[in-house]
Amino acid sequence: MSDNQNEKEGRVSPLKALTGASRDIRKYTHQIWLAGLGAFARAEEEGSGFFDALVEAGREVEKQTKDKTESRVEEIKERVRHHTGETMEKMEKAFDDRLNKALSRLGLPNKREVEELEKRVQELTRALDDAEDKAPVKRQLRKKKAD
Repeated sequence: MSDNQNEKEGRVSPLKALTGASRDIRKYTHQIWLAGLGAFARAEEEGSGFFDALVEAGREVEKQTKDKTESRVEEIKERVRHHTGETMEKMEKAFDDRLNKALSRLGLPNKREVEELEKRVQELTRALDDAEDKAPVKRQLRKKKAD
């Protein structure tokens, strides 16, 4: 049956029923098939040399594709590592902030406050040591004045 006869009877040709994209895919698939058959026929005509050349060309394409893919994968891995590191830092900071708030509500000093207290105790200890070092001199002076 011809396309005109199908249209008269209300039937649509399967090729015409395909959408534009489907028709293009079918066309390209058919062209690839024909190219493969042509390559096979040429390989038979020209012998194993042509076949070997096709195999080598295929290896090159595969190698280039693999190299590009590996570099792209490494790029993506590095981005993921970077984002993961940032996320971990944010999580640690949020945890520290919440812990400090909880300790503060309980009336417990935080690390900074403890360090300030340690520093102040050291200063007071030095001041006492200095005062004790000067105290015997004052006692001796008082004793001499009393005599």
